[in-house]
Amino acid sequence: MSGGHVLVVGGRDHTLDKIERLGARYAMMQIPSLVNPRQYTRASRYAVMDYTRHDETLAVARAWHEVDPFDAVVSFTEYGLEPASLVAAALGVAGDNLAAVRATRDKTRTRELLDRHGLSPVRHRVCPDRAAAARFLTDLDGAAMVLKPCDGGLSEGVCVVHDADGLADGWRWTRRATDGPVLAEEFLTGPEYSVESISHDGRHEIAAVTEKLTTPLPRFIELGHQAPARLDGADHAAVVELVTTFLTLVGQRTGPAHTEIRLTPHGPRIIESQTRFGGDQIWELCELVSGVDLMSETVAALLGLPQPGRQRGAGGAAIRFFGHENVRVVDVTGVEQARHAPGAVRVTCSLAPGQQLGPLLSSDSRQGYVLCTGADTAEAVQRAEAARDLVRVGAQPLELATAP
Repeated sequence: MSGGHVLVVGGRDHTLDKIERLGARYAMMQIPSLVNPRQYTRASRYAVMDYTRHDETLAVARAWHEVDPFDAVVSFTEYGLEPASLVAAALGVAGDNLAAVRATRDKTRTRELLDRHGLSPVRHRVCPDRAAAARFLTDLDGAAMVLKPCDGGLSEGVCVVHDADGLADGWRWTRRATDGPVLAEEFLTGPEYSVESISHDGRHEIAAVTEKLTTPLPRFIELGHQAPARLDGADHAAVVELVTTFLTLVGQRTGPAHTEIRLTPHGPRIIESQTRFGGDQIWELCELVSGVDLMSETVAALLGLPQPGRQRGAGGAAIRFFGHENVRVVDVTGVEQARHAPGAVRVTCSLAPGQQLGPLLSSDSRQGYVLCTGADTAEAVQRAEAARDLVRVGAQPLELATAP
């Protein structure tokens, strides 16, 4: 391979597949739970470590770089974004996106930045304790509020509180995910969307807007997505303008961003953003319908390689997750039928007889998914839900702790 040498901080095999197709080599830092033979047998170097320990990560990267220099550093995983940027800056190679990473990883910084520039106004408060959250709820004059960790991910600890009676349960739920301050925000009404973008040297392009399906309130765990979003021209233009302005504001340089918004009665409002592609296979939905390969385009840009060609595919794509909770699984049938259903791209299912499933605490609590394409968004949704329903799960209820 002669396409360059890249250090990958965390992530999954799909990223490595993309790098190899570009003809590049990679070294990798990985957390123990995601280690597999495919990674450590094909990497130029491999370390199993907690890469959020920045001093150790920098020391390992410097040692590797000394004997086999890197041309770029990249991460597409949430907790790898900051260490990857720090390493890139320290080594003087491509991949430093630290300003944008820090402006988006800490949700309080995001809100402060938006406030200073009068963009996407959302009432909010950092709450060190439940009493502060109670005061903020009172100040909202009857509106509901959302509680979330300031630097969390995977929908962990996020819930909505409608009134004072629900505050104790809501605060307890968020405290399961953080022992630091809690960010309280006014609850925004309207449909929620994810916006996938790709940036090259500070120039931003919206690659796809996806619709979202979540658990019933008060939680926000995602159960499905579909693309392209069915927005009219004016709403789509407003979303594009807001997100591209925001990306310039945070200093996004080269790479993807995943920005969550609500289309409120007063226009689109930013919920939060991360300088990575969307999880839940959203990156794949984007690629299936727009032809934009967020990973390959980013790595190619960082390594100075030719950009891969784009080839638009399906008119629509949709994913539906298995989200069983508080049950003991008795039997599972129909998985193979689902894999051969019309439009099925992939079915993954971890459900098995004998499993005891607790409450859905985060995206990691789900048990797989069905991904389908269609002629348009509506057909993709219909196919994904039909294929999901082919997987029949016999279960017995369990008396376990539930969500707030």
